[in-house]
Amino acid sequence: MKQVLSIIGGIALVVVVGIGGFIGFAAYQGRDLDASSKGYVEQTVPKILSSWSKQELLERSSPQLRKVVDEKPEQMDQLFRKLSKLGALRSFGDVKGDSQVMYTAQEGKVTTAMYTAAAKFENGEAHITIRLIQNAGQWQFLLFNVKSPIFLQ
Repeated sequence: MKQVLSIIGGIALVVVVGIGGFIGFAAYQGRDLDASSKGYVEQTVPKILSSWSKQELLERSSPQLRKVVDEKPEQMDQLFRKLSKLGALRSFGDVKGDSQVMYTAQEGKVTTAMYTAAAKFENGEAHITIRLIQNAGQWQFLLFNVKSPIFLQ
């Protein structure tokens, strides 16, 4: 009986150490993913906003976003004409959000990130929502949304 309890205790110890190691690894990896995805947003979004360039966005878009754009390219043109009404970018910052890793049966590991940021423009302010996906180690835009009170006028 004592030997059975020792074996069960040893197995339990291995399981607890394994879970602890996994949590530690996930926390370490998560911190790196958060830093790289936030840095990507801080570096690339101002390039898009400062010139209102759909090409800047498309060059950094995921295949999923490009597929949607390719189905109705005229909507992208309309969107960027509307966004350009905000005028020149004055400031971009206060980026908040984080990344997450999911495992699915169909796609395996999927790494995404979601951020929000405030931006001030020549003609008003806007709230930017960005969703990223990591493909082959590179961050790409999955969603790029701009909301501003100026669009309600």
